[in-house]
Amino acid sequence: MTTENLNFPLASLRAMPGQKSVSPSRAGIGSVAPAAEVRPGAARPVAMEERRRSQRVLLRVHAQIHVALEGKATTFEVQTLNVNPHGALVVVDKFLASGTRLVLENRTTRERVACRVTRPPRESPEGFQIPLEFDSAAPEFWRITFPPADWRPED
Repeated sequence: MTTENLNFPLASLRAMPGQKSVSPSRAGIGSVAPAAEVRPGAARPVAMEERRRSQRVLLRVHAQIHVALEGKATTFEVQTLNVNPHGALVVVDKFLASGTRLVLENRTTRERVACRVTRPPRESPEGFQIPLEFDSAAPEFWRITFPPADWRPED
């Protein structure tokens, strides 16, 4: 994995012409969000499948994440393991704590979206598997058509 100290301020993380710009202050780059909310009155944790808002699609996409670490703008090369309209699971060589704010850039389209790390990463032979959630749904970000929410693979 390649990390580099960027020679530009975080304020220069802008979208390409014709795309929405995500300001680092609005994206909260490098900040940590509060812990996940617990559903009041829940007798047990909500199963992952019950919480899923949309279908995940196994798809390898080369991307970059832009994040402030120790006050320095840093970019990491990442690859997705799966994607959905609300985020992705990416593999990166660097551990990023749950709640870390960052900007994800699709290397093909150069489009950027603000997001956060939703859970502690899992270590794998490829690197750290980091679950990312977009600040708001962006179904067009991956440039694919997702299956309908009620779709189930045949047994």
